[in-house]
Amino acid sequence: MLTEMKKMINKDVLAVWASIGFLVLLCGAWVLPNNKLYHQMLIFLLWLPALLALFHRDFRLLLKQPECILLVLFVAWTFLVLAVEGGDNVFGKVKVTFYVALTLAGVLLAAQNRQWRVESMLLYASIIGGVFAAASWAYFYGLSARPLQSRLIAIGLWDTPIMAAHAVGALAVIGVFTLRTRRFTPAVMALLLIPAIGYALFLGFSQTRGVWIGLVVCLFVMGIARPSRLGSGLILLGVLGVASIAVFKSEVLLQRGVSFRPELWRGGVQLILDHWATGLGFKEYLIPVPELGQSFKHPHNLFLDTGVRLGVPGLLLFGWLWLAAGWRGWISRAQPLGQVLLALWVFSGTSLLTDGIGLWLKPNADWLITWLPIALSIVLAARGDAETRNSTQSVSAA
Repeated sequence: MLTEMKKMINKDVLAVWASIGFLVLLCGAWVLPNNKLYHQMLIFLLWLPALLALFHRDFRLLLKQPECILLVLFVAWTFLVLAVEGGDNVFGKVKVTFYVALTLAGVLLAAQNRQWRVESMLLYASIIGGVFAAASWAYFYGLSARPLQSRLIAIGLWDTPIMAAHAVGALAVIGVFTLRTRRFTPAVMALLLIPAIGYALFLGFSQTRGVWIGLVVCLFVMGIARPSRLGSGLILLGVLGVASIAVFKSEVLLQRGVSFRPELWRGGVQLILDHWATGLGFKEYLIPVPELGQSFKHPHNLFLDTGVRLGVPGLLLFGWLWLAAGWRGWISRAQPLGQVLLALWVFSGTSLLTDGIGLWLKPNADWLITWLPIALSIVLAARGDAETRNSTQSVSAA
């Protein structure tokens, strides 16, 4: 019995176990019937192996990265705000911080898999996502007979237009920058047109302009960071896509104006100024928009919402963590995973400026643009440390 337990908590076994959970995090929402089952599968397949891996000293050493230290400081400040300000469902918010920490540890553990590289897992998750994006389009406008002017949502659990577009856009970006990590035959490359078309259809018909802007900014930044013919071609395709919408369907760009974003941002900034020290905690707040005669529960900007809830210190801590992930992607941009991180970070940051709703939420579509970039940053940091140790040992041996 003891031998079997030792085998179960073997680090290599745990890495394979967490890899399955990582794929569930990225793809499970397409096929699972409800969020409860999605969360339960993450508990068993991602968080549990991450928890067991903490008993291994060499895995704990991998967590000694600047991003992890910043995350601990940010979580500690969140706990302080919860203690001072309170709010709705305080225990639930405390739990979410542990969910996030175990998810980041789980992704790092999955990256230690000796059989499946994390780049391969990301690539195959992206291919699966593109196929389901195409299936979502066919189901929404075909089987469900929705009019073409309706905003597309995904099949499965990503059933709101903006958050679905965030997750699908993240998977599309990941696919573009992991595709070069594998060589495919011409026949397979032809088949990969299916997920590519699926992404184009989904993101176009989602009518989420923040995601469109995020994709365009991502392509331009990556064109500067890693100039190449592929990058130039993607930029050209992006420009042609936007131009086509402007010429043939200009009302999509203009029909909702700027959706009262400036008014919401001003309201968010004012709340931060009024409660700069510890924020409002996790109490419900409203931002009125007199021109519309309505009030909104958040400023549609993740960074402003963080400042409103956690005050200026919380905003600075999260901003530091977010910038650390971006810097990690920039200095690692010669590596495929570094390119994935940088591209995802730019896309995510741009999208979250116009449509982010909050950080400490249970696993949902937005985790692919909030916590996944930070997880990949930790993976890159740990990989760099491992390479440094190996080269040091080689020099010592010589």
